[in-house]
Amino acid sequence: MSNLLQIETSFLNLPQIKTALNLQEIRSVQRTIQNGQKKKFEQTLSLSKLVLGAVNWFASEEGQRVCAEEGIVWNNEAIGLKVFGWQKSFFYKVMKAGKLDEVVVSTFKAKCDEAEAQGEEPNRSLEGLLKFAKNVHVEGGGSGEGEGGEGESEMGDPETIGVEVRVPTIFTMTYKPEGGVNVSIRVDANGVVKTNNEGVQIDEAIAFLKLIMANNGIV
Repeated sequence: MSNLLQIETSFLNLPQIKTALNLQEIRSVQRTIQNGQKKKFEQTLSLSKLVLGAVNWFASEEGQRVCAEEGIVWNNEAIGLKVFGWQKSFFYKVMKAGKLDEVVVSTFKAKCDEAEAQGEEPNRSLEGLLKFAKNVHVEGGGSGEGEGGEGESEMGDPETIGVEVRVPTIFTMTYKPEGGVNVSIRVDANGVVKTNNEGVQIDEAIAFLKLIMANNGIV
């Protein structure tokens, strides 16, 4: 321990004390725990990059087109929950980590290694990294949280991470006729209609809906 007095260090190094306190076994377990934390942290960093790529795909032209064709309307919070099974708070932490400058991440890991070498227990975790990133700036004056100098105020806004802010949808319909062309139509609160189908295909979908409603006694 870095805060030990010389007399305390000598005491703990006495063979009988090491045996009485099981220090060898304890140190071994501590190293195992530290190595496990390092591995988990590295896996979390890799995960954050993969998740960021996935969310960026949803925001892409291709992703938006496929979602529209399949009648899928998800915001960021829905993506985090429905795709990854995460609550909003953890999902956005992972997203923030994925946007951090590599210099910030490397510096954080180096400081954790230094602390461990001194016998301390650093907070080598997603929370520890993000807390560290708030207080650092990469070369050139940018913030540690993300590229392009994005600060906490921007990164903290759930709807600005990955997927652009969307106007709420007030109507959506999907029709998948056997052997026919899939129909997907969406109308937002501004009255903007989004569809890749032609009018005649949409008419067929509406006609099918009316027929089903009539057969079920819905006027």
